Amino acid sequence: MKEKIEFLKRLPLFFNLNDEEILKVLKFFNGYEKKFSKNNFVFEIGKPIDKIGIILSGEINIIKEDYWGNRNILNKFVKGNIFGEVFAISKSLPLNIAVETSCETTILFLDFSNFSLNSTCIDIEINKFLSNIFAISLKKNILLTEKIEHITKKSIREKILSYLSTMALKKNSNNFDIPFDRQELADYLSVERSALSRELSSMKKDGIIDYKKNNFILHK
Repeated sequence: MKEKIEFLKRLPLFFNLNDEEILKVLKFFNGYEKKFSKNNFVFEIGKPIDKIGIILSGEINIIKEDYWGNRNILNKFVKGNIFGEVFAISKSLPLNIAVETSCETTILFLDFSNFSLNSTCIDIEINKFLSNIFAISLKKNILLTEKIEHITKKSIREKILSYLSTMALKKNSNNFDIPFDRQELADYLSVERSALSRELSSMKKDGIIDYKKNNFILHK
């Protein structure tokens, strides 16, 4: 437990909470762990949820599918990230996305089924915890805005360059790794994988980029 608390203390979700307060939060929300194998659904679209998830190990994809089953990856979350918080707190909103593991993953769930924001008796550690959740949600909205900026570009090349430019600026380097494999990147940018691969090859030939697997180098 001590090792887990040390890990949680480093997360933005538990910012400004000490060991005792973190334990109180875990107890208050009936925290429990669950392991998932690769390509398993953690949450399915259309169903209301009452839990938030904290990734202790592994990775998940946030997926949107249309009526015909076309997939669009909205985001990838890794160790230390949280998900489901908006839907768990609101309770009344059915999930409009699906959450799927991309490898073997362990998740710590916190149960919000008996919690209400209208409660007048909330301990200080719970208030701090909730403030952290809201701050994280605001940051996620910024990331979603970035994705919209990428996918609204007219050509596949423009979409790729928009995404890679953003990643380079975040890493403060022209040499960086991205969190997606080819299929996931295609889904994220809302393009066909074959078309993405052709355009990446063309951009490499034109001297704009170099890449190997998920490592990219941008050239001016």
